[in-house]
Amino acid sequence: MMIGLSLWAAAAGASELPQPYQDALRDLRTARDPAVRARAAVVLAHGIKGVSLPDPTPEISDALADAMLADADDTVQTMAAYALCVLGERRGVPRAIAAVQATLIRGLDQQGPYGAAIGLPIPFLYRALGNAGGAEATSFLIEIARTGPPRGRVVAIEALGLVIDDDGQVERVLARLSGDADPGVRSAARNVMAERRRPGGKR
Repeated sequence: MMIGLSLWAAAAGASELPQPYQDALRDLRTARDPAVRARAAVVLAHGIKGVSLPDPTPEISDALADAMLADADDTVQTMAAYALCVLGERRGVPRAIAAVQATLIRGLDQQGPYGAAIGLPIPFLYRALGNAGGAEATSFLIEIARTGPPRGRVVAIEALGLVIDDDGQVERVLARLSGDADPGVRSAARNVMAERRRPGGKR
């Protein structure tokens, strides 16, 4: 009986979402085309223009977590992890890091698209990690900012600008990188430092 009540409560919670979000959840869970499922995850992360969403929305986070762990398609898993990070859910961080690492191994342009089917720019993955924050995401972004390919270093530095509650670690790294031999890295580090020092610049 308790199981039945729990299932009913979950269904009732989902039905309170605006219809476009219900549609996206349905696509994420049941669409046969992996590209449709992956795009649904991105929609759930970015929201739907003109359609407000109640907060919090555990049914969305839980559906994304399920897709990240159980979907048969690698891109769907990655987009679900990305979406979780955008929503500030750190359980998406390990999978999102793995996705960025895979693009580095494949030698992809770190300022290019993640894949043709989705069109999400790789920098969005970095930014999602910066948004999620936490030790694991911050350490990864710092490592890429220090030792990654030049275009990846710049993107990682920009993502570090989103990190909060880092005990000054990000500022120390940015200060060192502001003197880097690479002019693009120097410029990115100085710009992010200046932005974070403005009133309200660091969230």
